[in-house]
Amino acid sequence: MMSSTALIVYGPEVARSGLTSLLDEFIRRRTGLELSERFFSIHSRKSIDAFYTLTCSTGGKHWPLVLDLFDMRPVCATIWSGPNALHLSQKLKGNTQPAQALSGTVRSLFFCDNPVTNLLHVSDSHQVMDAELRILRCRSLGDEATAWISLDSGYIAHSSFQMLLNVLGDRGAAPMPDNRSDGSAAAFAHARFCYDRALLTAAKSGLTTAVQRYFQGDRAGLEGLFRYAPLRSSWDRLILEAGLFSMPLWNCLLKRTVDAVEPGKQPGMAPRRKAGEQ
Repeated sequence: MMSSTALIVYGPEVARSGLTSLLDEFIRRRTGLELSERFFSIHSRKSIDAFYTLTCSTGGKHWPLVLDLFDMRPVCATIWSGPNALHLSQKLKGNTQPAQALSGTVRSLFFCDNPVTNLLHVSDSHQVMDAELRILRCRSLGDEATAWISLDSGYIAHSSFQMLLNVLGDRGAAPMPDNRSDGSAAAFAHARFCYDRALLTAAKSGLTTAVQRYFQGDRAGLEGLFRYAPLRSSWDRLILEAGLFSMPLWNCLLKRTVDAVEPGKQPGMAPRRKAGEQ
């Protein structure tokens, strides 16, 4: 089988959450591909619109937040080589909505929980990849990684669930993954953890209604949270807003697992999902 290449672009959130090397290793281990090139680019709103227009991916309700995410923030372009490179990379990516991502895909792991900061982009075809690379190379910053690495915040910066806990004053979180644990902190387990803690913390703070509305995707819930705790940065607001486009799915899924808890089990303990189950 002839060798081929695939373009995988890491979003700005990968740098902020310090996941670059973990994603590199995860992709290498799961696909057998080799990283043959890495360079960094910085998007404008015009270039990111042109980039995603290639695959007609600019029509979702969350699109304005995608523009906000990439506007004048760097991305990491990686080119992987090996047999079936593009096909393997596409299979490993996972659903745009992490709540619907198949187990074992990138977006079912790494604390991924919303359709905006969902970590990576994979080209749809080699023809599209060539056009995407032209856009990225025109805005290339070179291959020096120092500035990219310096963006690491030291915490889980891309998770809407984690940001919700931060706003509520609860800094509890699952530990960041490492190479020994395969880098694969399951999104479902992290969502379950944060969902339960958010409801408990909200009850103590008189914010149960705001949090419940947020989980339903209601902007009024988000505004209630903003009134309670002014955000430190535009990044914090972006991550919480991104959650509005995923929380109804998570809310439905997580409430179902609560209802399915067997007698004698502790509340909040989700039943184990079968391999491949969404």
